[in-house]
Amino acid sequence: MNNIRQFSSKEDIQEQACLWISRLDRGLHDEEKVILDEWLGESNAHRQALLDAANLWDDMSVLNELSGLFPQPRRTSKRESTSNRVMWSLAATFFVAAVALSVIVQRTWFDSAPQYASVSEKVQTTVGEQKNVTLADGSKLHLNTNSIVTVDFSSNARNVVLLRGEAHFEVAHDKSRPFSVTAGNNTVTAVGTAFNMQYVNDDAFELVVTEGKVLVKDRFSIASNDLLFGKKPITEEGLLMFAGEKATVKGKVEARENLSQNDIDDDLAWQQGMIVFKGEPLEAVLAEIGRYTPVRFNISDDNLRKRRVAGYFRVGDIDGLLSALKSSFNIDYEKVTENSIQLSVAKS
Repeated sequence: MNNIRQFSSKEDIQEQACLWISRLDRGLHDEEKVILDEWLGESNAHRQALLDAANLWDDMSVLNELSGLFPQPRRTSKRESTSNRVMWSLAATFFVAAVALSVIVQRTWFDSAPQYASVSEKVQTTVGEQKNVTLADGSKLHLNTNSIVTVDFSSNARNVVLLRGEAHFEVAHDKSRPFSVTAGNNTVTAVGTAFNMQYVNDDAFELVVTEGKVLVKDRFSIASNDLLFGKKPITEEGLLMFAGEKATVKGKVEARENLSQNDIDDDLAWQQGMIVFKGEPLEAVLAEIGRYTPVRFNISDDNLRKRRVAGYFRVGDIDGLLSALKSSFNIDYEKVTENSIQLSVAKS
């Protein structure tokens, strides 16, 4: 699980296209227009990727920018024209027309679509509690222990904020209303997908994409010379992540990696009331167990803190955990109070 993901050329192109569309959405500088023109001219795959990304964004301002980049070809004499120029002009014209048709069709559908009622709600769990909730749009929310989310749905957007803890989302498909989950300074936007988010500290979360793809974006960026002006919104640039990928997100996507299906199942075992450990230090194991119970563990031996533990444990089953630690890992325990347990190396 520690392998850093190596991007394939196709995925790299998709991410570049997504980046260009986000820049088109906020408007290109002259230098950027030249760079984009050169990038599009390098490969048909680049043009197709940009078309796909434009469909994802579904914004007329993007179409206007594309039209400016690809004007209709002027008439030229046969001597002045070359086969390459003709092919490029036709491709550019077709590209803009395809984007226009796609956006028009989607806009027409949206205009005739029913208007959704606004919905606002708050869902939370206490320590050791889990909840399964079907949201107003049909999306499924599975909330883990000691977690809070707020939900705000309108006629054109579905916004969720993960305030604390961990949640898994199975997103109902609705292209006219993006489904976005904000955690800290990042927003994860779903494209007909399923994904899991868990805070690992106050300003970072772990993201696992279990189905489809998501777009991860920075919400804010603060430069040293902007501190007097508070948080400054940045451009809508982001990074696509695909099914089977996991990453830590803290402003930027870090430690991105591929997961096997078994790894994904282990990460999501909490949904079946289980926790899986694969050789983590005892100190880390107890910290994870502590998310599900008010019981706290004390370890006086530094070497014991580092002892590796592996196995499947049922959420909230403290007696079962203590029994397994004693029988399989030679660790003794003493219940000091109802919610305090002292651990030590078992005497031979």
